[in-house]
Amino acid sequence: MTEQTAPDDNRLTIRVILGLLVTILIVAALVMQFGLAALGFVGIAATVVVFAIMLAFTTGN
Repeated sequence: MTEQTAPDDNRLTIRVILGLLVTILIVAALVMQFGLAALGFVGIAATVVVFAIMLAFTTGN
């Protein structure tokens, strides 16, 4: 029994991968411009964003 993926699943996968690649490129540019200290600030910002998303899911929004 083989399940075939729907085109919507493929589009979502492509969007997620492209989003990750763009994020990696932006972070690499920030580190090249400002040094490794920028990586710490990006990590803090990403933690805040992920925490906010988790809170939104737990409140049911």
